[in-house]
Amino acid sequence: MDRSCGETKGAVVQERLDELVTDYANGYFTRRGFLAKVGALGLSATAAVNLADQAEAGLESAHEPGQVIGDAVAGGAWEVVDLSLTTAENHPTNWPTDPQFHVVPMTWFKRIPGPNGTNGAVEPSEAAVQRYEINEHTATQIDFPPHFIPPPGLDIPGAPGSSWGLMTGDKIELAAFMGPAVVVDVRDLLDGNDTAGVSAQITREWLLRWEQRYGRFQANEVPMWFSGYTDRYYRPFPDNDRFQDRMLWKPIVEKSEPAWVAADPGAVELLHERGVRHAVTDAPSWGAAEDGQPGHVAGLRHGMTWTEGAVNLGSLPVRGAFYIGSPYKVKDQQAAIARAFAIKAAGASPAGASAPLRL
Repeated sequence: MDRSCGETKGAVVQERLDELVTDYANGYFTRRGFLAKVGALGLSATAAVNLADQAEAGLESAHEPGQVIGDAVAGGAWEVVDLSLTTAENHPTNWPTDPQFHVVPMTWFKRIPGPNGTNGAVEPSEAAVQRYEINEHTATQIDFPPHFIPPPGLDIPGAPGSSWGLMTGDKIELAAFMGPAVVVDVRDLLDGNDTAGVSAQITREWLLRWEQRYGRFQANEVPMWFSGYTDRYYRPFPDNDRFQDRMLWKPIVEKSEPAWVAADPGAVELLHERGVRHAVTDAPSWGAAEDGQPGHVAGLRHGMTWTEGAVNLGSLPVRGAFYIGSPYKVKDQQAAIARAFAIKAAGASPAGASAPLRL
């Protein structure tokens, strides 16, 4: 027999086997049908079963998260969008009356000359190390129920104690801080607010009208208040003077400028009724500037959580992205600094590309 003829026949058989494996993986026929077809090509029963097992393993792998997400991101079909602030000194990172965030160098590769001479606290080392002076409510952050809910047996005005007051962030499953993102355009509410020291309010009635246009919030979706407030005002302090900060100092302390957009208790209650566990705001606080307790208590008393101080929400589509909040884990924490991001389809129409929504 001509050797080249045998090689050609083998190549044809292998090509046909590859086609059958692909068809089986795509569900075009059953395992029994697959075994019959590959058997007809001369494979033994054992070889046919092994080939079927390999095809099924490949099918399972193709639908596993690592393969799906990895391929989509690496291939450019999906994009990872950073929604977090860059925490930095000389920025409005936390509540204006709290101590400010600081970076303290500990070691560097050599002593560093500074405006007041060499910083003696910095020791020369083969490794660079610095520490942070920070609180749990800094820049992009997540609130947990004990932030406003006392433990059982301890009641304060506006917030009776409950078991939720014991549910610190380290005890909450990570899945509670992620889900399908729903971008709610509230830019018109922010732009229409001209009352200094006061937040524009998202009411229950406003959200019901929003649902009539975009559909009801579903359980475990993550609503996002997109106003552009933090995108607009998170800046270095003018002339290094925190008292000139527009984002927090002026609306909170001076009460000389309008504040951010916040959901009132009725709107928060509606989210709970819909099965929402986590939400996101691009404001520095979930609660209103004039009185933050009611809005916080409305959700935290049900075990809800939220990310505050997000940015870039307008780059996401109204629906279709997937949100992930990743809190820094500390024992018995009432809140946490966090890295927030979302995965969206490349080329998806961003909510911020449209004119502000008016309801």
